[in-house]
Amino acid sequence: MNPQDAQSSLDSIRRLQDKTREEIVRQMFPLPYVAISALGILVGFASIDLPRPWSIIGNLLGFGLYAGIGIAYSHWASVRRKPTGQEMGIYLALSAVLLLVFGISRIAAFFLFGVPSHGLLSQAAIAGTVTAVTYVAITPLARRAMKTIMQQDDKGR
Repeated sequence: MNPQDAQSSLDSIRRLQDKTREEIVRQMFPLPYVAISALGILVGFASIDLPRPWSIIGNLLGFGLYAGIGIAYSHWASVRRKPTGQEMGIYLALSAVLLLVFGISRIAAFFLFGVPSHGLLSQAAIAGTVTAVTYVAITPLARRAMKTIMQQDDKGR
């Protein structure tokens, strides 16, 4: 193999790696999965104010749906990659932000609506709705952060 063929092969490998990374970023947080995950967040958080055993069933169904869609997506994705520590940090930060939003919005709902009722407008239902909408709204930011991390990984190699 002459040096020109070797360089051509290396250029092709780099180009294909870039296409693979672009495909990974494009497939991160696809809208159908984001919508299903948001529904899981809503059901999981909104069911907190329900009496037992309904609160337990709602939590299991909602958060099971949220976690299950993430697991299913990781298996159904056409391009896979082992997440780095920074990428796992993004997922953890996303979870922390959602918990913070739920807590703050539940406190705000308490001050706006008073003692929790077990109806549709309970504090948890309002806070769960706010949290689910927040999840959908910040998903593009998480996708952008993941893209930045992948690009930094490329430059470090």
